[in-house]
Amino acid sequence: MIGRMRVGVALVTGLLGVAAAASAQIPGMPLFTNPRYGTGLRVHADFGRPTKTTTGVGDLTVIQAGLSFALGPIGIDASVGMPKTQLSSAQGCIKTPTVSCSSQKYSAAALAQLRLMGGGLNPISLSVFGGASMDITGYDAAAYNFGVGSLPHELNIPVGAAIGVHTPFGLNIWGAPRLNLTRWVKCGGPCPSGEQKFRWAVGADLPILGILSIRGAFDSGKVGTETVSFWGVGASIGFGGMR
Repeated sequence: MIGRMRVGVALVTGLLGVAAAASAQIPGMPLFTNPRYGTGLRVHADFGRPTKTTTGVGDLTVIQAGLSFALGPIGIDASVGMPKTQLSSAQGCIKTPTVSCSSQKYSAAALAQLRLMGGGLNPISLSVFGGASMDITGYDAAAYNFGVGSLPHELNIPVGAAIGVHTPFGLNIWGAPRLNLTRWVKCGGPCPSGEQKFRWAVGADLPILGILSIRGAFDSGKVGTETVSFWGVGASIGFGGMR
């Protein structure tokens, strides 16, 4: 276990170093970090929204889809998501781009986990995780195509640990405290200072026949000076990947 802990520290440190390139939380969606995973490949889709609607977070209801891969104690997840209100208009922008499409955005996220203990018949699992997420807008796509400057971007970098328990009823429950770091990139000059905020998440997964899994989570903590909470539900399908 000591060896895995050292690898875990190196993994998290490496993720922090490549966060600007790795462009793990989709805004408006809980960070799913259940440590009870096994070797396999799964596709997932989730729906998330804030617990309260205010001027600042009312538009954060999102749809997320992604792919997760696990090999032994190592788990990797990649997701993309966007506000539900922009989902239909995004399809039109792909077919017929217009000036208004510059306001379209989606979020790309990557997350890596290393299980330090558990797995197999052990009902308790512990992992460390780290990752990064960043919003991409229609303006960014246009800037890339025409070779013009891009807008500043804020990276969201979660680093933490997760503990999960397999109950006698087949339900996996988990909790994960983390530190959320924010960093600005592509500023074209001095970037604004980032910040560090504590957040936490709890959730449950219900594997069904080892192929389908239903999951839900609640995520809460500070965003700026305000406490912002999200809930999310979803499902995944694939082979392996759940215990």
